[in-house]
Amino acid sequence: MKEGICGICPGQCHVSLDIEDGRIKKIKKSEKNFPSALCLRGFYSDEVLNSPDRLKTPLIRTGAKGEFSFREASWDEAISLIGERYSKIIEENGGQALASIVGRGGFENSTSDFVNLSNDSGREIGFFAPVGSPNNGSVSSLCYVSFGVFAPMINFGLAGNRFSPDYENADYIFIWGAHPPTASPNLEYERIIKAQKNGAKVIVIDHYKSKMCEVADKYILIKSGMDGVLIHTIFNYLNSQNAFDEEFIKKYTHGFDLYSKYFKDFDLKSCEERTGIREEDIKFIADTIVTYKSALRMYTGLEYTNSGMQSIRALYLLWFATKNIDVPGGLLISPKGKPDRVKRFNNTTYCKRIGSDEFPLFDKLIKAPQLTKLPQAVLEEKPYAVKGLLSIGCAITNVFPESKVYEEMLKNLEFFVTVDRFMSKDCLYADVVLPATTYYEDQSYCVYKNKVEVRERVVEPIGEAKPNIQIMHLIADALGYGYMYPKDEDELLEFAFFNEPETLKALKEEGVYFYKNETEKEYEKYKSGKLRVDNKPGFPTATGKVEFDSTILKSYGYESIPKFVVGEETLESESGIKEEFPLVLNTGARIQTTFRTQHLNIDGLLDHQDRPYIYMNKDDANYRGIEDGDRVLVKTKRGEIEVFAKTNREILKGDTELNFGGGSPIQGEFWRRANTNSLTDNSNCDEVTGFPVFKQLLCEIKKI
Repeated sequence: MKEGICGICPGQCHVSLDIEDGRIKKIKKSEKNFPSALCLRGFYSDEVLNSPDRLKTPLIRTGAKGEFSFREASWDEAISLIGERYSKIIEENGGQALASIVGRGGFENSTSDFVNLSNDSGREIGFFAPVGSPNNGSVSSLCYVSFGVFAPMINFGLAGNRFSPDYENADYIFIWGAHPPTASPNLEYERIIKAQKNGAKVIVIDHYKSKMCEVADKYILIKSGMDGVLIHTIFNYLNSQNAFDEEFIKKYTHGFDLYSKYFKDFDLKSCEERTGIREEDIKFIADTIVTYKSALRMYTGLEYTNSGMQSIRALYLLWFATKNIDVPGGLLISPKGKPDRVKRFNNTTYCKRIGSDEFPLFDKLIKAPQLTKLPQAVLEEKPYAVKGLLSIGCAITNVFPESKVYEEMLKNLEFFVTVDRFMSKDCLYADVVLPATTYYEDQSYCVYKNKVEVRERVVEPIGEAKPNIQIMHLIADALGYGYMYPKDEDELLEFAFFNEPETLKALKEEGVYFYKNETEKEYEKYKSGKLRVDNKPGFPTATGKVEFDSTILKSYGYESIPKFVVGEETLESESGIKEEFPLVLNTGARIQTTFRTQHLNIDGLLDHQDRPYIYMNKDDANYRGIEDGDRVLVKTKRGEIEVFAKTNREILKGDTELNFGGGSPIQGEFWRRANTNSLTDNSNCDEVTGFPVFKQLLCEIKKI
């Protein structure tokens, strides 16, 4: 057995590998380090590595876009063509006519580090910045940053990666809008279970009975998208009980009085009707949070409604108002982050980013284009024309909302290059397809909270596949700035850790470097000036306090307090379509056997779930003559797909949960017909972040 790091997703999990004749014969969880006890993907590593669908050589298009018409090419020929065509677009339209996107399939440490190169001022510039393009984005247009950047920065002036649950010292652990068993990396699930065995109570709030609910001490089901209503009601209930420390609120918060005038209209009775949660459970949540040391595990489950970011803001604020932030057993704030590792360069020019007119705060906080507006730039040339696109590890036609819009966009690009490991649907529209290695075939590095270590190559690359970082070097070199990227593995560590000589030396000599542990934890750092650069008590916001009434939102013309918004396509809206589409459509929950859109072509994993399901309440199913396992049509006003029904009473009446990930031609028979995002809406979004509504649209289900 050989120790390695799993190469199936970016989870960086340690595993033990049985390798024979260059092939992985067996994989099991390592005794050396964490997870994942629940992950199945790694157990089918050989099937993934040696799948007949693996891309092994560069491909150049020979037929019309929309067809799988390619010929094999050498790397020299493919890169030469890419350099020639991108250079022509730059010459004729300017550098801003190029855009790049990195998907979850490209979230390997070195790829993430180098795709976001910074200039000398510390500003992230992205892959095409050296030729004058500001349009270098990622799936941050769809994921994480509403929870991880917007809400915490607006409230506290701190990024979300500074906050972490203190499971080990908590009395109660709330899992809200997250599902640790299928997280990537799955670093926390075992910590949660261990804390539970040591006496902590686990409370899950979700809209259906997930795997996390099955191990929880108590789970509470809530109607999709109604989290904001619940949070405002909890504030009102606690305020009516005089449960908040008035002196604390006055000293450390800004705008609580204004917010209190808003939440006073959220009473227990109406909350029960709107959320589906009993009054006694609403009181239980509120009383528990304010009485006991309560850790919070929140993630992207709250992002995808019209008031997603504001609801996340409200939940963070609830934890602070109940004194559960930066205290033992609560939500801890980490010390300042480590310095940038990667070398900086300063040869860039800037112009307006795509989406900056519609979502100016996204532009300010994320420093990237909001790519839900990329089709507008390609098809309508607003704010200007985009002609060329580079995609690294992203299934654009599957993950972005209203897929037909993105298919039309890809079809109309002058030149499109995709870097991937399998022939995804995006390849139908690509001019050049470049084969990337899996992480088993790379030699790179992994960064954890307490250490960084070299990730050794486990097996040799399949065919002519290359690591993402080397592909980026080749394309950059063809455009004249290859010196900004390491050309091979020998240069990789030197480039990545040039600013950390102690780390670099340890990695070269021992393969691992452990960050120095804090000798003593300090809590409530906002009281001692440890969160501000001027060392004054408080937070790094404009007011120096936690902002219920946000100065930054107000300055951009947005609603400054975390109000709940009734979406344009919800059961509470006046849209007029709820008679035709009376069920709430919720999409995006992760599946243990897949990695987003990946691995739905792997037979061993398809044996566990060979078809997509829509989970629905048994009463809703009976009313429609649907039985468990029936083939059904899921319809919205934008389209319909075929899936299979899973009926139970463990999802609230009127709610549904639709599996995500299908729609690519190499996938299993049932999955390839089920692109969930053919049902969603590219124009329906959170007005501040631009995040699409994936969790609260309306649908109807009919038996086939």
